[in-house]
Amino acid sequence: MIRILPVGGAGEIGASCFHIDFHGTGIILDAGMHPRKKGIESLPNFGLMKDLPLDAVLISHAHEDHIGSLPYLIQRFPYLRVVTTPQTRAIAELTLHNSVSILQDELKEDDPLKPYTHDEIDLLIQSIEYRSYEEQFIVSGYENRNNADVNVSFWDAGHVLGSAGILLEHHERTLFYTGDVKMRNQSVTCAARIPQRHIDTVLLECTQGAAEPSTFPEWEREAQRFAQRSNEIIEQGGSILIPVFALGKMQEMLATIWELMEKGVLAKTDIYTGGIARKICTVYDRNRYVVRRMNKEFEFANVEQSDFFEIENLQELFRRPSIILATSGMMIEGTMSFRLAQRWLAQKQSAIFTVGYMDPSTPGHRIATAQQGEEIRLTDFSEPQEVRCSIERFHFTAHSMRDGLMEIVRRTTPNRVILVHGDPEAIDWMGHSILKNFPGTKVHAAEIGRTIEF
Repeated sequence: MIRILPVGGAGEIGASCFHIDFHGTGIILDAGMHPRKKGIESLPNFGLMKDLPLDAVLISHAHEDHIGSLPYLIQRFPYLRVVTTPQTRAIAELTLHNSVSILQDELKEDDPLKPYTHDEIDLLIQSIEYRSYEEQFIVSGYENRNNADVNVSFWDAGHVLGSAGILLEHHERTLFYTGDVKMRNQSVTCAARIPQRHIDTVLLECTQGAAEPSTFPEWEREAQRFAQRSNEIIEQGGSILIPVFALGKMQEMLATIWELMEKGVLAKTDIYTGGIARKICTVYDRNRYVVRRMNKEFEFANVEQSDFFEIENLQELFRRPSIILATSGMMIEGTMSFRLAQRWLAQKQSAIFTVGYMDPSTPGHRIATAQQGEEIRLTDFSEPQEVRCSIERFHFTAHSMRDGLMEIVRRTTPNRVILVHGDPEAIDWMGHSILKNFPGTKVHAAEIGRTIEF
């Protein structure tokens, strides 16, 4: 009997966590934290797993919504074996240490969730095992060692450095968890590799399941449009703010911008970056010959860039044209991109370019959907601000669109598909399309706390 219990990340994007009881071996896929919730509400419901077999946790990649709650999971179940790709382990060392100070500022004294410490993160990172792509390893069940060995392998998911789909095999039974997956090339990262074989059960992410593919042009074509619009802003003396995620979007956009400048398509101007995103760039550089890359010779260390944290007066960013890549990608309140956006909105010659997914509840979505000349509130409690700068949306997604997700189903011919990591509209579209195009395939919309067994 195989039982799948969604513990988080079902019916929404955030706090991904799924427990798999694979014939007596307990495997947890991901341990994320919800980036738009605070305290105990941001965690998966770990209490659902207290009486279940627990042997290992496998992390698909180092984004907060897939790894952020790992320290709390290990506090609760310290005997769990943790396995990632080498690149995810290296990035996690940076991001989890960075989260220590963030949580100390966010969590209130009466919150039942307490911030973890740097010492705890050091011990956690030392305990993480790592395996390369398509290298098989075994996870054994503690209570049922004779008949519960599960063969595991990571498959390059094409999402960010180190991201992996996870294949579980036990005798003739197979399960594949896509994690966050991208079936097309990006600027730095190559398209995903997935198993070319029949898989019994696929846990399929649906982030962009509701998006029309026609609205997402090929990366190169969108880069040309980006360059054209950027040149217009630079020529009028303006600066461009681009909110990015520190892992993935920062590196893909920085590489895209630098390549456009080197080709003479985009006017050369000052580039500003900062914070943990710059440190993650060094991990990309160190691994450029180890993983599949669009251009293994490209190094972020060779990109001319300044650190905006070293600027005494942020008004300097408007004294001459510049491009600023700042986190967070959704301009969450209190982050650098949020603080900069408050200044940018008042600058008529400048622009804010959004380049990725924006959750409807975030300040980033309010800005991305705003029109020049109108007044908006960045949060429910903010004073209204007039939008004087230009707002432009670009589509450089790190997730597969509908056609890519359907291609995964076509290649793996699963008996059943479990839809995760998407809003209700995305999951409804994917579910309907799979049932229509693959008769006989069972489709489940994952629900937190509701076990699927077969």
